[in-house]
Amino acid sequence: MTIANLIKQVMKLQGNIQRGRGIYISSLNMDYFTAKLAGIDAQQGILITPYLISEDGSLYELHYYEFDVEVRDENSHYNDYNPRNSLPKEITENLKPQVIIAVGDIEFYQKSVSWYIEMMRKMTFIEAKARYPEFGDAHLFYQIFMDSDEV
Repeated sequence: MTIANLIKQVMKLQGNIQRGRGIYISSLNMDYFTAKLAGIDAQQGILITPYLISEDGSLYELHYYEFDVEVRDENSHYNDYNPRNSLPKEITENLKPQVIIAVGDIEFYQKSVSWYIEMMRKMTFIEAKARYPEFGDAHLFYQIFMDSDEV
């Protein structure tokens, strides 16, 4: 199965939120997504963008929490944040901004996305919620974008 087909499948699951042309995937459905990654061909990268969505439908993009999965002809590995950046410690101490996946390395693909989703569950988003109190009880959702530079 291709990653594109898996994304389409996950976007149709109950529990997601649709706003305009955008579909925001629930955390529960992201668990399904990560479980099904074992059946993909690991040929194309993705970008996972998290959002806080409040009960009234307000949306806050957690841009600095994004996770970039690139597929390349090199060994699988994580890339770290630049140590000189000024991002909150919650991000820099708990997340990696990018993972490079060797072409066909399905196991590392699944492992890295699962790790990211699990780490996101542990986040408090204190700075975002302090700045925008309306997101105090917001729920975490995701969008998955295909890497357009890939095949």
